Amino acid sequence: MLNPGEQDKAPSVKSRRSAVGWAWQIFRRNPGMIRSVLREEYRRRWGISLDRCYRQGRSSPPVSLILDLTRRCNLKCVMCEQHRHQPGNYTALSWYDPDRELPLAAWTKLLDQVSSFRPRVYITGGEPLVYPQITELLQEVKKRKLYLNLQTNGTFLNRIAGLLVAEGVEIVTVSLDGPPEVHDRIRGIEGAFRRTREGIAALAAARGPNASPLILINCVMSKANLSFLDRMVPLALELGADVLQFQHTMFNAPDNVERHNRWLSREFIQREGLDLILPSMPPGEFFESEIDAADLQQLRRGLETAQLQARGRLRLQFLPNLPADLLDPYYLDLEHPFPQVCQALWKSFRVLPDGTVSPCLHLLAGNITSQTFDEIWNGLQMQRFRQLISRRLFPGCARCCSRSFN
Repeated sequence: MLNPGEQDKAPSVKSRRSAVGWAWQIFRRNPGMIRSVLREEYRRRWGISLDRCYRQGRSSPPVSLILDLTRRCNLKCVMCEQHRHQPGNYTALSWYDPDRELPLAAWTKLLDQVSSFRPRVYITGGEPLVYPQITELLQEVKKRKLYLNLQTNGTFLNRIAGLLVAEGVEIVTVSLDGPPEVHDRIRGIEGAFRRTREGIAALAAARGPNASPLILINCVMSKANLSFLDRMVPLALELGADVLQFQHTMFNAPDNVERHNRWLSREFIQREGLDLILPSMPPGEFFESEIDAADLQQLRRGLETAQLQARGRLRLQFLPNLPADLLDPYYLDLEHPFPQVCQALWKSFRVLPDGTVSPCLHLLAGNITSQTFDEIWNGLQMQRFRQLISRRLFPGCARCCSRSFN
């Protein structure tokens, strides 16, 4: 069996549109994207490591700007923690309150502050297309000629397909977990698959054969869809997608979460000088995987079949990119000694719906409504947290997709 990720290296693997041809079309339309891509590669290979070693918690500007526009969503996915909060029960988690979502002006002010170093803008949620000013925000991002990736469940995609093509959005990532009955069951809403399929079809029709955006289908693998992984490549091809990404579930377990919260105690964060909402991992904000050893046999067979189906027809990628021999420890042993490395604090600037900047684990690094990007990015909270993460990850980081596994 090929290891997940090996196929990306094989020259015979192509999408329906040549990856080189697609990149050339995008670079012609947005030459500034070349700078973004080159800077991402430099930071990945050398820049972040240099910052970690020599800058004492400070960092060069991020390569990724993650905008969580809203925590509202029209679906109720079984592996997602966001919908588990009851309406009005926000306590200190202010970003769950829809009345506190930022207006367009706050987001555009941030875009002006970061445009000079040209980060990739990743718009997500919740479901970002329920944000009332989503159209205007997409236009503001593209007005600054920034590299844009929109993440969506696809159910409202047909409403803005033409706009995405007209504005030159580079990538649209659409969540799809299996054939109709499987997808609807996982997403918790009857008819979700039909609406997502209609949205992808509208986007594929609007862009034509040689235009952006690239369509990436993201399939989150869980016990609910392992027996249907062999149907994902034919489905992606039928829908006209360019890339199919298989995502391993981000999960945790109650005993590990308890250990994490004991470690990140009030005394600990006070000693470290951190501003962090406790508990760092509250009940209902983590997913418990049900995959067992027998399921992993099925997972391997499904991925092997998908790789054979995709060869020469569709590009596959994996998140995280795990070789086959790491599947067992990933799913079955939360204490497996994976590398204690995470680059997220040096790579990404994540803003929650109310303007709170929180890279992870409920750290409160600042708020863009009262502070500038520069004040937050290398502010005291980010410096201290980077120094802490440089020493060792926390138990709650066990299956975060931002960390390194190999």
